[in-house]
Amino acid sequence: MTHTVFPPPVFSPVRPGPYARALLRPAAWFALLGCLLVAMTGPALAQGPALNTVEVPVADRSTSARNEALREALSVMLVRISGQTEVSGLPGASALLEHPGNWVEQFSYSGRDNDLTLQARFDVRGISEQLANAGAPVWGRARPQVLVWAAPDRGDIVSAESDSDFARGMRERAAWRGLPLQWPAMDSEDHARISAADIRGRFDRQIQSASQRYQAPLVVSVVYYTSGRPGARWRLLQEGNTLRSGEVSGDGDSGLGAALADAVSDYLAEVYAVRGGAEASALTVRIEGVERLESWHTVQRFVGQQAGVRAVRLGKLDGKAVNLQVDFSGDTAQLERLLQLHRQLGPCREAPAALPEPGAVSEVLRLCWQGAS
Repeated sequence: MTHTVFPPPVFSPVRPGPYARALLRPAAWFALLGCLLVAMTGPALAQGPALNTVEVPVADRSTSARNEALREALSVMLVRISGQTEVSGLPGASALLEHPGNWVEQFSYSGRDNDLTLQARFDVRGISEQLANAGAPVWGRARPQVLVWAAPDRGDIVSAESDSDFARGMRERAAWRGLPLQWPAMDSEDHARISAADIRGRFDRQIQSASQRYQAPLVVSVVYYTSGRPGARWRLLQEGNTLRSGEVSGDGDSGLGAALADAVSDYLAEVYAVRGGAEASALTVRIEGVERLESWHTVQRFVGQQAGVRAVRLGKLDGKAVNLQVDFSGDTAQLERLLQLHRQLGPCREAPAALPEPGAVSEVLRLCWQGAS
């Protein structure tokens, strides 16, 4: 047997994009140092797919082929960041696509000859800022993990190890959209809790019980049909409540899985993407139950990372509560949904303490830190 040895990926530095160049200014280094210290001291946050990295085929290593591949990769980034599948009419997209290399932090080649690919890592924050300034919607990096319970009309539940056309189509489309999926192991524990008949029969108690071990905030329950023209009936659940339901069809099982990933992504983008260009409102975000310095750092960093957040300022440290003044271009309900994507932020169950005078701040959003002290 003959083995072909491929050369290792070659990483090529590129000219820093506008956001990266801004960090080269002396004043920006102090802010960057603070962010690095926070990143080192705070607990890591659960992340979905690598939203900043795209891999596309490339004809060869020439400059013209590379620029064409980078433009294609940047188009994928615009889909992920905006939540829109069609970016030709997206505000700000054409200007970004004119010079795709300006938004690349690093790229590399892998493979050879007719199987050459280019992997590009993009400046997500810079691209997001450009889209927001142009008035486009921006879907931030914090995205809810979606657990998929999928049962065909004949057969068992689709597992994490499945290589079926349906699973492959859904995985590939979800990666293109930036949708973090989770699939059940379907081990002995899962089989003891749930069956394909439970999914087909919409027995939500069994679905919710089986989902608890995975700790995913959202669950998709789907039954898909392989006889005749492929179709699927699906529901998006949160703690047993149906947020959205519908039917999709596709060209074959792979197309059906892709259509389902699009349907779920469209709904989540509608909920979480913040429309740019809107005037920012001043809000007070009060986080109670924060007892450790690293927890405070985590809260402040997480709030500042959300799409639509223009600025975050420390208002007051009040015992175990942190009061942040946030300039946000969406409404209070949308900011609350975004912040509750963090596993340790949630609604407060006890009666509220006396809130501080907000001054010029128009509204107050109250959440509780649910992490270990």
